[in-house]
Amino acid sequence: MFLFFKGINLGIKDSKQIKMNHTDAVREIVKIIPESQEDFKESYQTKTPFMVISIFTKQIKKLIKNHDQKILLKSITKMNQLYKKGDQALKNAIENIFIYSLDSLTFCCEPSYKDLIFSKMSSGLQSNYLRQIYKSGI
Repeated sequence: MFLFFKGINLGIKDSKQIKMNHTDAVREIVKIIPESQEDFKESYQTKTPFMVISIFTKQIKKLIKNHDQKILLKSITKMNQLYKKGDQALKNAIENIFIYSLDSLTFCCEPSYKDLIFSKMSSGLQSNYLRQIYKSGI
């Protein structure tokens, strides 16, 4: 959104940033993991933020399993961005799908690889992960 002065676009963005939704997230995910486009072909898989983040989490699981560190780190960075810029529904999906499954995703990882993954997560995602761990009593 831009501010206008007597019909002239001043190029100043309004202080209220437009939040990213799950449709925007699909485009962002496909940019870093082009093969995920196949997973998003069916329209039902892109109808909700939960479906989108579920597919993205499965892609991250494959990256961890295949030790594709370069794309994995880009994916974690993208998840940070989606969490930071996403609307509330997208944030809820990230908290309930990605954060919730982090332990199972990294269970078989070497400790140093697991540390690398967690070190690339934003402080917001890390604190959310810790909150879930302590909430569950693990």
